[in-house]
Amino acid sequence: MLADDIEGIALQTLDAAETGLDKAIADTGLRYTFYLLTQIVLSAREKDWQAGLVKIGIHLSESATLFDLTVEVQNVIDDYLALHGRPSDVGEMAQQAAGEAIATLAGPKATTLFGSGRNELQAAIRELSTKKGFSEFGQKFFGRFLAYFLNFYLSRITAAQLGGKRLQQIGDLSRFNESLQVHCEQSARIVHDFCGEWYSKTEFREGIDLDNTSRFMAVALKKLQAELKRQRAES
Repeated sequence: MLADDIEGIALQTLDAAETGLDKAIADTGLRYTFYLLTQIVLSAREKDWQAGLVKIGIHLSESATLFDLTVEVQNVIDDYLALHGRPSDVGEMAQQAAGEAIATLAGPKATTLFGSGRNELQAAIRELSTKKGFSEFGQKFFGRFLAYFLNFYLSRITAAQLGGKRLQQIGDLSRFNESLQVHCEQSARIVHDFCGEWYSKTEFREGIDLDNTSRFMAVALKKLQAELKRQRAES
């Protein structure tokens, strides 16, 4: 199975992907997406969550679901890019990673014995607003983003091999992508503590804004690059 060699295959793409990661640091969509995530979890601490969300352009009804929140997040990012930049592949990957991170971590807790709605959703998101919660949130986001990013380069390889001895059917490709995702989320462990510490200290000292989020993003991506290089050196 190709998935058995997922680490080696992923690392082989690093040379091609490294320049792209350097450029990703300056991507407006990536920066703004992560900034928006910080504002969503911080707003969940407020008594009137809806009022906090409105400040960042998100509107949720009383019966809003996790799906409604992710749709609103995508719309806000699209609106921002329409005014301050333009859509990009990196930005699209960041949006997908954000939606999946929210769904994976908050989704199972957004439905309770009392039902599902905005209040239950707020409680689920609030758990991500702690230092520990945001550490997990950050790792999940960067893991999913890295998986999308590497797969952008790997897709040409996997598409060429589909039908060959190692990728004989679409099911093999699906398992390959699942293995890549797991590998990237494990690799993103390198930014787990960094995310929580930055989030907690920055919010306490000065408040989180787009500028300090952008500086954080540059360091986080460099940490991910260093981790992939370390894996390559040890392989």
